[in-house]
Amino acid sequence: MTEPSGSMPAGATSRATHVLPATLTPRPGESIESWLEHLAELNGLSTAAVLTMIRESGAHTRFLTIAPAPETVATVAAIARVSESEVYAATMATFDGTALDLTNLNPNNRDSYRQIAAPGWAPHRGTQICPRCLSEKGVWQSSWRLPIVTSCRRHQNLLCAVCPSCQRPFRDQRHSHLRVVGASTRCGNPLGAGPAKKCRQELTDIRAVPATDDVLATQARIDAALNGAQMIVLGEPVSAASYLHDLRHLATLLLHLAGQTGAERLASWVTGLTSDAVTRTRARGPRWGLRPPDDPGVRSAALAAADGILAAADLDDATAALATWTELTPTTPDGPLGWLADHTVMTPTLTRLVLAARAPHRRLSTLLDHSEPLAPLRHIPQMLPTELFDRHLADAFDSGPATVRLFTTMCLARTDPRASTWSATGHLLGLPEDLAVRTARACSASLLLPIPVLEARLRSVAADLPHVDWRQCERDLRAGCDDTWFKAFAAERPGTRASSRPYAVAWVWTQLAHGHLSATPAWAHPPTSADRAGFRKFSRGLSEGDRARLSRIGGGDWDSHRT
Repeated sequence: MTEPSGSMPAGATSRATHVLPATLTPRPGESIESWLEHLAELNGLSTAAVLTMIRESGAHTRFLTIAPAPETVATVAAIARVSESEVYAATMATFDGTALDLTNLNPNNRDSYRQIAAPGWAPHRGTQICPRCLSEKGVWQSSWRLPIVTSCRRHQNLLCAVCPSCQRPFRDQRHSHLRVVGASTRCGNPLGAGPAKKCRQELTDIRAVPATDDVLATQARIDAALNGAQMIVLGEPVSAASYLHDLRHLATLLLHLAGQTGAERLASWVTGLTSDAVTRTRARGPRWGLRPPDDPGVRSAALAAADGILAAADLDDATAALATWTELTPTTPDGPLGWLADHTVMTPTLTRLVLAARAPHRRLSTLLDHSEPLAPLRHIPQMLPTELFDRHLADAFDSGPATVRLFTTMCLARTDPRASTWSATGHLLGLPEDLAVRTARACSASLLLPIPVLEARLRSVAADLPHVDWRQCERDLRAGCDDTWFKAFAAERPGTRASSRPYAVAWVWTQLAHGHLSATPAWAHPPTSADRAGFRKFSRGLSEGDRARLSRIGGGDWDSHRT
């Protein structure tokens, strides 16, 4: 929305504008209703008198707090003797293009707000507060009215949403934008027992709940987006509006999943949804996409969970986190993807995340993450021995044997508590992390077996692994990569060149230690395509006797590594 200009529309009736004797500039972030209440107090007027002055000057006060008409902004600025930009900045229109889309709001049509509320998470009746902020400055912040704002970073506490005395939202004014109690820090909500009956709760006495570190970190990212900063989502820069859009719709999806059986195992905050859901239940259940939970504690936790997924370094880590939630998707005729799409807005980012989270290898990774370790990490080589691959997994994937052998050991290692992602799994095995991620993605598309059958095969593989400390083997080979044993091998194999030493080291690493060529100590750098081609040529040139000699001379005492 462009900033109001202050010019009167064609056909409007111009009237004399009142001017207040004392002026006051809105403070940064202050809401227009808070500012007008302080302005009324400064001039010794009631809040009703200030609103009357605005109307008598020819302007209406419809959508005064959201996005008033340009003539209303001009009138208020003239009455208060401040700039129109300062009035505009005190309204919710300052969030247009980030947390709100006010494109279709028509200040002259009261029904147009339905189009703003329809996408969901729009400012509802009343506002939240930080009692300590009110105590220090007496200023109500515009951002407190946004459902996506849940905490105060300055005081590190959650916002409060309901007055403990009247049990209603703060500023629950049905017939006036301004409170009768004016700039007072009392609640002032009407109690329905006559115009003089107002809630007298002192707001600065309310004790706020401390916010957790993850909630505050999420609020910091939200605050940056509300100021228009470029954000990072899945490792890539996006606009502030795109980030807030994805955050809101992902939080909505998590809130719906949190209502499914078993969700309490994933997060403690899901138990707080009960009261909110009961009060809003319809035939289709609570509609979190339209109106999120009123409780800032539950809302902040859902937003923090969603932000943790969006802030992941890449799509792989993000989908690993989301997969544990999507496993809660109930069985419906439309299928899991149909249910998920029906319970939020599938933005392009969410579509990528959900499709990846429901991919076969994602479901496998979720299962492995919740399994007891299938084998000690030291008993898992980097590459599954060929004989075990042939025995258990030759028909399991439509991928090359080497890729499947690597993925199998990664699956076994994924059950280690430290392996929360495929990249972390690769790190534990001493593999390049990008190789581990690429391998997992490749095998996800080529799995030929149902997940339960594959799980049973993996357990059989784990039971057949030799009890060898492969990590110690790898350490010994790295420490022994000198010329001593290679010279002994070359002496028994006339014609062997000194330049073949890296190939011989790589052969021992891959054939005896069952290591991956990318992690071999044969070269000081990852092997290039030329290194790999030279290694393949060297391996093809080895006779049975050469292989036996390399195993005897380069392998050392393998029995010492058995556990």
